[in-house]
Amino acid sequence: MTARPVPAALAFVMSASLLHGADAALLNLLMPDAKVVAGVNVDQSVSSPFGQFLLAQLPTNDPGLAKLMAATGFDPRRDLHEILTGTDGQQHGLVLARGNFDAARIFAAAQAAGGQTVETYSGVQILTGKKTSHPHGLAILGDSIAIAGDLDSVHGAIDRRSAASTLIEPALASQVEQLSGSFDAWSVSILPLSTLASHIGSGGNLNDLLNSALLKTIQQTGGGVKFGDTIQVSAQAVSNSSQNATALADVLRFLANMVQVNAPASSSAALGALLQNLSVQADGNTVNLTLTIPEKQLEDLVRTAEQNKNTQNKL
Repeated sequence: MTARPVPAALAFVMSASLLHGADAALLNLLMPDAKVVAGVNVDQSVSSPFGQFLLAQLPTNDPGLAKLMAATGFDPRRDLHEILTGTDGQQHGLVLARGNFDAARIFAAAQAAGGQTVETYSGVQILTGKKTSHPHGLAILGDSIAIAGDLDSVHGAIDRRSAASTLIEPALASQVEQLSGSFDAWSVSILPLSTLASHIGSGGNLNDLLNSALLKTIQQTGGGVKFGDTIQVSAQAVSNSSQNATALADVLRFLANMVQVNAPASSSAALGALLQNLSVQADGNTVNLTLTIPEKQLEDLVRTAEQNKNTQNKL
């Protein structure tokens, strides 16, 4: 299926973007038959006003983080720069990260904690867990790239470290280039939602939602978030017909109204103001969703949600 262009309403975001796209070294490690890819430019996200706000909300003396830093020398707030994930939609998946990793300390800490072993593949050490039918592993290349996933996928990534590798699906490669160069956090899938739902497992509200008749018509999805003084959100869903796309847009607008109606009184007004900037439009067989959020308004919503949570915990 040919990738459709990103909505014109977000053209100004893309033309003004200063991002350079997903890291080429990480992209090269992805499996060539990936069907779902997502990424986060951690540096851009953390340095944004909203990123700084979220960091300020973290406890200053978190014992778990302190223990992690003492054992491995790794501070995710400082040493993590970019994350890229990919899966073929079956049993294979990778989580790739660019950052500063002291492999020797990380491996030693994991082995000291017990249950972990180390194997060597093509000259690269891989930390593996208990032997299972689908073993997983962690490898670190040059103290700057971490590779985690099922063992077969980790092996494949190591094989691709010195050889050019490209995503074999043109629709996916095109959207990865476009979205990663325009947003701080993004994702794209060329798998129908019905295929994804079959791998989530039975039961649960999310599984029921993904298996609804209308959502099962969605053939591919994509979108992203760009942080700044105004936060830009874009999402796109390609349905199997223009009629289903129109119906999907109607459902999304209905759900947005329901969120506002059922919101706590303390946040209802803020949500109403936010949803005024929501646009859901059907264009042929594609649904385009865009949302602009003033950063300060999102901060207020987060504070209100936390206050409501604390109030409920006291009851």
